[in-house]
Amino acid sequence: GKLQTFSTTYLNGGGLFGLGKKETDDEPPLQPYDASASEPKRVLEIPVSSIKTGGLRFALGLHLVGLQDKGMWRANQASDNVLDMFFKDNSAMFSLRLEDDAIAIDRYGQPSLAYVLQESLVLHSVLDELSTLAFEGDIEDENRLLRLEEPGEGIDKARAALPARKA
Repeated sequence: GKLQTFSTTYLNGGGLFGLGKKETDDEPPLQPYDASASEPKRVLEIPVSSIKTGGLRFALGLHLVGLQDKGMWRANQASDNVLDMFFKDNSAMFSLRLEDDAIAIDRYGQPSLAYVLQESLVLHSVLDELSTLAFEGDIEDENRLLRLEEPGEGIDKARAALPARKA
């Protein structure tokens, strides 16, 4: 009926999924991102002495979802201890993994220059959030969502490894 005609015409042929769109020479076609197509590159690793995975995943998940509104990123909870962020051009993505002894961030794909710069900005905000969760507020150490192996140093070392500096 009407809905089927609409979905066939508009959704498929009308360009919503990129099918009716004309590609130009200066704009390569976007391919769906496939994380299995590349080996991960470790971007950051922050040693932790204690981590409450569920609570930390929830807090970081909310933080990452809050970054989606700019239209550059799409957040996804891949598992109980993994949060993924996909970039708008599908050139690459990063995966934030909460492990027993570390918080690790791996990059997958062939990142564009825009991706690398935007990833750096997002990761600075993630480091700010981790710092807040680890050190700020009147919370007993044993009740914190994470305790760093090297208080302060782990986050500073991670920050220094990022290509763009914090604004």
